[in-house]
Amino acid sequence: MNINKHTPKLQRRKRCKIHTRFHDLRHTSATLLINQGVHAKVISERLGHGSITTTMNVYGHARSADQAAAEKFESLFTTKSTVKAKR
Repeated sequence: MNINKHTPKLQRRKRCKIHTRFHDLRHTSATLLINQGVHAKVISERLGHGSITTTMNVYGHARSADQAAAEKFESLFTTKSTVKAKR
């Protein structure tokens, strides 16, 4: 199924507002797979990259950035006593 072919038809429907490009879905898929611990070789093959290096250069930032964001978000909901108790 070519999602780019069907997107304009879906956008014309009043109830369905799609503003996502195929490339956005591809990037999201790769990022989610990396964050779930899927091996880079598998992701590279799914994306059609010639090597793992290409995949990790484009998407490798996702894991560390996501972890940092999660820690900052968690800090909004933890008190100092909770943080000390974890240590």
